[in-house]
Amino acid sequence: MNMDNQQVVQPDFTLEYIFEQLTKLPTFPKVVQKALELLDDPNTTTQDLVEVLKFDPAITTNILKITNSARFGLQKQVTSLDTALALLGQNQIKEILVASGSLPFLSRELYGYGMRPEDLWHHSMATGICAECICAHIGFDDPSLLFTAAILHDVGKIVLNLFVGAKLDTIMDLAGREGFTFSEAEWMALGADHAIIGSEIMRLWDFPLDIYRAVRNHHDPDLYVQDKVSALLALSNILVVMLGIGVGTDGFRHKISPRLMEVLGLKKDDVYELLLKTWQAFTDAHEILELYKS
Repeated sequence: MNMDNQQVVQPDFTLEYIFEQLTKLPTFPKVVQKALELLDDPNTTTQDLVEVLKFDPAITTNILKITNSARFGLQKQVTSLDTALALLGQNQIKEILVASGSLPFLSRELYGYGMRPEDLWHHSMATGICAECICAHIGFDDPSLLFTAAILHDVGKIVLNLFVGAKLDTIMDLAGREGFTFSEAEWMALGADHAIIGSEIMRLWDFPLDIYRAVRNHHDPDLYVQDKVSALLALSNILVVMLGIGVGTDGFRHKISPRLMEVLGLKKDDVYELLLKTWQAFTDAHEILELYKS
């Protein structure tokens, strides 16, 4: 074969092409979306939820596994969906649904980011757990909303994975030698970062504005201090990176800005306490963390 006549096909790094890939991503499970909508209706009964969820055996299986984990501390083994839902609070059900629905997206190997299948799942779950710890610490009144944003905050990496891998040398050079953050380097090399791609995915999946705005903002110090959910998500992510949980090639050059601490009313001692609580809760959640192997 005459190599001189071969055309070498280079990856298309245009921003338009990257955004086109979003439409090829499977949608978030409709069963979970419908159940989340029902949970926002005060007239919804446990049986209403069962009728929606029972037709998806994978979701049902994961709900039972998560419900029976030590994390939720139930006194006896639960074997039926209706019993599990009856024993849990609304926020707990929402969190279990989001975690279960997210699993197929967050248990992939991401070569471009140097992440094994378990890394993104562990990082996402740890960020959700950290978000819960922060909510309890400061008294935030909608922990399930923040948990959802935290679980899905890095979903944009699924789409950018191929592009980041092909441009990794450039990105690492910018983030290392030039001193930019990894997200800034993504922008410079690709014209977008995983936060804005993730935000667009969340919008396409019909998640609320508060959630996809927080996903968009969670790496931008100028933006994440402008609303509470974004600030909480940013801090949750930074603390989990500091703990080294599920960190890939982008896991460096993260720091807590004084403005972020000010917006959330936190002190340095609060951060130490939150790091400890997050780590303890994360290690207690081993049954959930092993779901990616299912």
